Amino acid sequence: MRTLGFVLSLVIGFTFFALFLEGFQSSLPVAAGAGVITFIAGLLMFIPSKKQPAKSGVKQAPKQKKSPMPDDDELVCDGITRGELRRIVRDGKEQVKRIEDIGLKVMKHDVRINILDICSTANDIFDDFVKDPKDVTVARRFILYYLDTTERIVTKYYQLSNAPYLSDEAIKTLNNVESTLVMIKDTFRKQLKKLTENDVLDLDAEVKVLQNTIKQEGI
Repeated sequence: MRTLGFVLSLVIGFTFFALFLEGFQSSLPVAAGAGVITFIAGLLMFIPSKKQPAKSGVKQAPKQKKSPMPDDDELVCDGITRGELRRIVRDGKEQVKRIEDIGLKVMKHDVRINILDICSTANDIFDDFVKDPKDVTVARRFILYYLDTTERIVTKYYQLSNAPYLSDEAIKTLNNVESTLVMIKDTFRKQLKKLTENDVLDLDAEVKVLQNTIKQEGI
């Protein structure tokens, strides 16, 4: 292709040289200039420039590691730093999101609603941790056991419910899981209520201390 383009450009350039020299009776330098210009123009026209091959995929930028926050080592309550609290809440909400994503795929309406209710209450619990970090120690079992178990149960339930054939034993197991999800939902709500009641007790205690202080100072 490049050789053919060179030959064509040469022919065109020579043709214009002869045309200017003989047809237009131009001087030799003018005819030579016209020939050179048309030769170069032919090269540009017939010989494509080299292009860089297109890349098949876009190179992903390396994942940036999350740098520690300046207050990560600050204690927010006994035995828990602010950095650890952030990690607990972040990891917990990511786990809740995984459960929610699976729950949305469940075809059975009442089961799907129960799973989404569990996720909503779990998110409320993690929001409570941010407001009142000492509740993390109260709900430690919720973090370490209930949430992990719920994710495993919901995942296996979804997989089993989509099997092409279910034995009587499998159907019995699915029904058992469905009733267990109701229990889990109630347990999560009780946990949240317990954490809220702790806040009420704390507030009530602070109010009483303030009232006693006011009475003692005779204000």
